[in-house]
Amino acid sequence: MKEQGKILVIGGGISGITTALEASEVGRDVILVEKSPTLGGRVSGFHQYFPKLCPPTCGLEINYRRLRANPHVQVYTNSEVLSVSGEAGNFKIKVRKNPTYVNE
Repeated sequence: MKEQGKILVIGGGISGITTALEASEVGRDVILVEKSPTLGGRVSGFHQYFPKLCPPTCGLEINYRRLRANPHVQVYTNSEVLSVSGEAGNFKIKVRKNPTYVNE
């Protein structure tokens, strides 16, 4: 059987988080890259969201816990994809992790 590579998910909003979790739960290793310092995207700033009309924390918090508990997902916040090269099935991705501190 051919070894399957990792899956790269760009964007840590609700869709990116869900994609990473679903792919990892069927046995794939996933790298989740988010450009901002936190996950959640626009949904995390909403007062309520559809379909439950509950605060974002009711759904996002569950997914945050699932991410933390899942050894198949690597999360890189405050990071950006610099380059993508290669071909289908053999990509090389360069990711830059930006500093999360203030240098005075």
